[in-house]
Amino acid sequence: MKKLINLLSVVLVLYTLVACEYAKIYPDVPSPSTPVLYATQIQPIFNGGCTCHRTGGPVPDLAAGSSYESLMSNNLVVAGNAGSSVLYQKVSTGSMSSYCDATQAGLIKNWINQGALNN
Repeated sequence: MKKLINLLSVVLVLYTLVACEYAKIYPDVPSPSTPVLYATQIQPIFNGGCTCHRTGGPVPDLAAGSSYESLMSNNLVVAGNAGSSVLYQKVSTGSMSSYCDATQAGLIKNWINQGALNN
């Protein structure tokens, strides 16, 4: 009887392991055709994750009210070309990528490719 219980326990464990599924979770990357607004979608990324880049900190100054001018005057954004923009390179695969998730990096990419407007 004990052997039967052990056998059933092993079968139950194996069944449980085989029945498990692992779902892949993909980030919610925004559609390139959806308009991105700097004030309501890009600035909040800086507010939440770029705490070192505030007034008096390292360039660029990403504090609200000065971030757009700082990005543009320091040539960190090439309007219409995210691939050539230092900002996008840093947040997507560079030294700042740990401060941005894929959705945020996608928003920055789309905003730059849409002309990097101060809207």
